[in-house]
Amino acid sequence: MSGQKTIPGLVQKADGSFGFTVECPNGLINEQILLAAHEVCKRFNCRLHITTAQKLMFLDLDKETGPKALKILEDAGASVRKARDLSQPRVCVGKPYCKFGVQDSFILGQRLYDELARMPTPPKLKYAVSGCLACCAWSNLMDLGFAGVKSGYRVIIGGHGGFRPVAGIEIGKVTSHDQAVEVLKKMSELFASEIGKKGRVDKVIKKIGIEEIKSQIGLD
Repeated sequence: MSGQKTIPGLVQKADGSFGFTVECPNGLINEQILLAAHEVCKRFNCRLHITTAQKLMFLDLDKETGPKALKILEDAGASVRKARDLSQPRVCVGKPYCKFGVQDSFILGQRLYDELARMPTPPKLKYAVSGCLACCAWSNLMDLGFAGVKSGYRVIIGGHGGFRPVAGIEIGKVTSHDQAVEVLKKMSELFASEIGKKGRVDKVIKKIGIEEIKSQIGLD
């Protein structure tokens, strides 16, 4: 915003308009935020995009309406992405809602979000939780994924989409939510130490190797 104070969370788009993104942990949204979203769209004639990362992106705002819209959402309790941090995991519905689910992915997804989502981390460390090996949350295509099995979660690293997609590599298993939290925390720390302004975990794998990563995140 040339000549204006930058508003954290408000981002100028390629066409010159402004927008912001609201997090929806576990892909869920409550009534208060829904009502606030309706008010913003009606009042400012903006568009609401449901992103592939399970967030709400408000589009077609300007430098005047953007800050007002953002405040309405935050006053309703919405969490707006503002910094270089872990943000939220992509999460499937899992057990008990899905007939294939063997783990309650909502419980682990919320635990990871509550404890680590604001942890400073360079872009783009993306992570996901799936209730089974079908990986509907793309846990097998993320920088770090947890894929549910009866005894816990398989841990998969190094995957990503983009112009040159890469499949993740299974490196071990966690049997408790505490272990999963610790793996994500250590992976974030390792990622931050090995990546500059921006990167992906597959670059870290090429740089220091799978075995070193497993050792540093506690899966050796």
